[in-house]
Amino acid sequence: MRELRRLALLAAALTVTVAAGRATAQTVVVVKAPPGATVELGLNATTIGTATADAAGIATLMVNLESRGRKPQTDVRIFVDVCEKARRVTLLEAGWEAPPPAAGCARHQIFGAYYLQKITTVVVSAGEEAQAVWIKQGPAPEAWLRDVPVNTTKESDPDRLVPHGFILFGGAGLTKFKNASTVSCGTLTSCASDNTQIAGWFGGEYWVRPFVAVSVGYLKPGGATADGGGSGYRFDSSLDPNVVTMTGRVGFPLDRARVYGEIGANYNWTTLTTNQTMDEKTLTVDGLTVVVPGGTQKFELKTDGWSWMWGGGVEFWLSRSVAVWGAFSWVKLKGHASGGGEGTLDDSLTSVFAGIRFRLGKS
Repeated sequence: MRELRRLALLAAALTVTVAAGRATAQTVVVVKAPPGATVELGLNATTIGTATADAAGIATLMVNLESRGRKPQTDVRIFVDVCEKARRVTLLEAGWEAPPPAAGCARHQIFGAYYLQKITTVVVSAGEEAQAVWIKQGPAPEAWLRDVPVNTTKESDPDRLVPHGFILFGGAGLTKFKNASTVSCGTLTSCASDNTQIAGWFGGEYWVRPFVAVSVGYLKPGGATADGGGSGYRFDSSLDPNVVTMTGRVGFPLDRARVYGEIGANYNWTTLTTNQTMDEKTLTVDGLTVVVPGGTQKFELKTDGWSWMWGGGVEFWLSRSVAVWGAFSWVKLKGHASGGGEGTLDDSLTSVFAGIRFRLGKS
């Protein structure tokens, strides 16, 4: 009796272990294959599994990247080879080309790139007329295996719809200087200034996951200008900054959109240029008339320094490779005279941008 109880406990433990393995392993389930057909699973250029479709046209194959000496997560494209009495599913990582299909087989590529994690289940509909892919982080619902519609691709995890990896961005917008006119005009009442200028911002970012990234960019606003004068003189000035931005970003994926916030540092180098023109003057000193010639002088103050910035934005992915985006940023500009000497910069930029993003690598 004791031995019988021990065997029952061992069988229960084995059942739990097998069930857990199925729930936490990367699995490809092929449906709509011809009953009894041979179903192969390929990874890049290697066949990693073979199964026979059951009476319902279903075959289950294990991927298990770690057991093959690879990282546990990866991006793949999916190809389905449809043969008369066989099916082959190929998972292709970036940088690989799929081996040619066997004679008499028709190859179909499923649109998009798919992110495989440790617990990912990929359901591939391999019908003769149409093919499709479903992905779930965990076991696939029973409905997917029994009655999967065709001509669509479904992803139950919204994080997949916004990509990770290297992304380039570029955009244009408006930026406003806070103190440029105050510094240039001082207390003059006859001084016109323009603190709002067109700006460009471009750079690159790396999303470690769909919700965490680091970003480096170059922000270039037009120079803030001012011109004015007083009795016998006139001037014009321009504050022209260059800004390198370095931030960390936290994103919140929402289907094809991602809302994000960022905070970090910036390095700026800036030139303040002032041209001052003095009018010619005629003076009388002790009965003598003296003419003081006029002229123009140019003054330049070059500064550089580090400070901080913050901002946020939203992006919408039109495809796995292209997105449109809009953003807001606040950048503090602080600097000291380059090469020593006197003179400092203390200003800030408030900006809004819109532009486009490109994901690098194959999708």
